Amino acid sequence: MRRFQEIAAFFLLLILGLAPRLAFISTFPTIPVSDFNVMVVFGQMMRDLGVAHDAWYWEFFNPGVPLVLAGLFRAAPHVDPAALARLATAIVTGLMALPPLVIWRGVFPLWVRFLCGAALALWPGQILFCGVVAQDNWILLPSVALAALAIRALRSGKCTAPILAGLLFVAVVAIRQEMLAILLPLLLVSARVDLRAGWSRSARAILTAALALVALAAYRQAATGSTQHTGTSVLGAYVPGAAANAWVDPSPFIASVQPDLLHHHNALVSQAMHLALREALRRPWFHAERILMLTLSFAKISEATSVYWSVGAPDVLPPSLHERGAALAGRVTAPLRWEMAAIQGLFLAAVIIGIRRRNAPLLLLALVVLLKYGLHAVTVPQGRFFFVATAWEILALPLALYELVSTPPPGVRWLVMPAAVGVVFSFILLLFAPRFALYVTGRDIDPQRTYRFSLTLPEHDVDLDCTMRQGLLVALNAYGFDAMQSAVLRTFEQNPAPGDKAAAVCELTGSGKPRPLFLQVFDPYAPGGLAGRMVQRVELDGVEVFSHDIAREPGTGWANISLGNVGTGTTRRHVVIELKALQPDPGASWGDASQTTVQLSRPE
Repeated sequence: MRRFQEIAAFFLLLILGLAPRLAFISTFPTIPVSDFNVMVVFGQMMRDLGVAHDAWYWEFFNPGVPLVLAGLFRAAPHVDPAALARLATAIVTGLMALPPLVIWRGVFPLWVRFLCGAALALWPGQILFCGVVAQDNWILLPSVALAALAIRALRSGKCTAPILAGLLFVAVVAIRQEMLAILLPLLLVSARVDLRAGWSRSARAILTAALALVALAAYRQAATGSTQHTGTSVLGAYVPGAAANAWVDPSPFIASVQPDLLHHHNALVSQAMHLALREALRRPWFHAERILMLTLSFAKISEATSVYWSVGAPDVLPPSLHERGAALAGRVTAPLRWEMAAIQGLFLAAVIIGIRRRNAPLLLLALVVLLKYGLHAVTVPQGRFFFVATAWEILALPLALYELVSTPPPGVRWLVMPAAVGVVFSFILLLFAPRFALYVTGRDIDPQRTYRFSLTLPEHDVDLDCTMRQGLLVALNAYGFDAMQSAVLRTFEQNPAPGDKAAAVCELTGSGKPRPLFLQVFDPYAPGGLAGRMVQRVELDGVEVFSHDIAREPGTGWANISLGNVGTGTTRRHVVIELKALQPDPGASWGDASQTTVQLSRPE
C-alpha cells in the first residue's frame, strides 16, 4: 500500500508540475528577448561553431544553460530553437516539485513531502515565468535538490549522496557563478561527516565539487583565455540615478569620470569594481538606505516585475497576443505582490519557529535565503534573481508545519509571537516598502555631469569625439568591447523648461580614402500632431544643417545628415548635436519622450 502511495504521489506531482506550465506556454509562447535571447543564440553558436568557441557572450554569461541548449538543438535540428528552449525551460521548472518527495523518503512523512512538492508545482509566480529562458529558471531544479539533500543529511546524520551533492553544486554554479558562495552551506551540510563511517563520503562530495569547478574554470579558459567576469554589472547598481530601477547602464557614468576606459576593455574590467567601491564610499549612508530599500522591495515585487519578461513587454509575444498578454500582466501584478508578501511573512514565522525549536533544516534554509538576498542587495538585484530564494522559502513552510504537528507547542500563546511578527512583516512590505522606496529614490539626485565619448564605425576609419556639458547621456551602445556605435541623449530634466537642451559638441576626424559620411539622428516620437515641443538640431562648422520638430509629424525613423567626404587629410570638422525644448507641456515627460539616438553611417 505504501509503495502504491509513493508512486501515485510521484506521478501526481509530475502532472501538477508540468501540466500548468505546458498549458501556460502553449497559451502564451514567450519569445526570448534581451538576456534570454542570448541564452538561445549562445546555444546555437555552441552547436554550430563548437562548445569552446570564443564570443562576447562569455564575458557576461556562464555556459551552463547554452551548453544544455546546444545539445537539445543538435538533437532536434528541425525544431525552432526558441520554441525548444522555451519548452525545455518549462519542463525543467516543473520537475523541481519532485526532489522533496524523492530525496526525503524515509526522513519525512509522505504528507510533508507531497505538500512541499505541490507548493512548488503550483507556485503561481513561477508558472507565469516558466516560459522565459532565464538562468534563474534553470537553477531551480538543482538548487531545490541540493537543499533537499542537505536537509536529509541534517535529519539522518549521514551524507547519503556525496557525488550527487557535488555535481548539483557545480551544475548551479555553471549557470550562475554567484551561487557558489550561496550554495556553499548546502554543500557542506550535504557532505557532513558521519563519525561512524569516517570521512570517505564527505571527501567524495567535496572532491567531486572541487574537480568539477576546476573543469568549469578550464573550460572557460579554453574558450576565452580568461576566467574572470566583468565588474561593470556591479558598478551599474551604484552609479547615481540607479536606485529607481535598481540598475542602469554604467557607460554614461564612466564617460563622465574615466572616459578612456570605454575604449580599453581590459582596463575597464580591472577598474569597474574599484569605481563601484569608490561610489559606495562616497555616499555610504545613502547606499545603506538603498540596499535596505531594494531588499524590502524585491521581497515583494520580484515575481510581479518578472511577469514583464513573460507576457508584459511588447516584443515577448506574437503580435496577435500582445493585448491579451498586457491584460494578463495588469491583472496579476497586485495578486503576485500580495502572494510574495504572504510568503515572506509565513517564512519569517517559520524561521522564528526554527530558532525557538532549534530546528536545523529551517535555520539552514533561512541562512541560504539571507545569503541570496544579501548578495544581490549589495551587488546587482533583479526580480528574477530571487526565484530560487522563494523556492527555498516555500520548502520551509511545510517543514515548520511538521515541526508544530510532530511536537505540538505548549499552548496557543507560543504561536502568537511568530504569527504576529509574520503578519506585521507582510504589512510592512505592502504598506511601508513603497513609501520608503519613494523616499530613497527621491534622494538619488545627480548634478549635471560633463561627458566625453567617441562614436566610430566598424572600420574605425572615422571618429566623432564629443563633449557634453548640457543634458543627460542616457546610454552608449557598442559594436564590441572597445568601440561605441551610438549615443542616446536627453534633456537633464524629465520635464524640461523652455530653452533646456542636451548638447554634444564634437570634433570629426577620419583616416583612409575620403568617403561620404552621414550622421544619423533618430526621431523617437510616433504620435505626431504636437508641434513646437522639442526640436533636434545639427550644426556643421557653425552652419545649421538639420532641424527637426520631433512631434510635428507622426512616425519614427532615422534622418541622414551629410557630413561630406571624410578620410585622411580631411580638415577637422566641428559638429554640434542638440535636443532643445521649445514649449513642452508641463508634466508630460518630454525629456523621456524625446530621447535622441545618434550614430555615424556610410552610404551603402
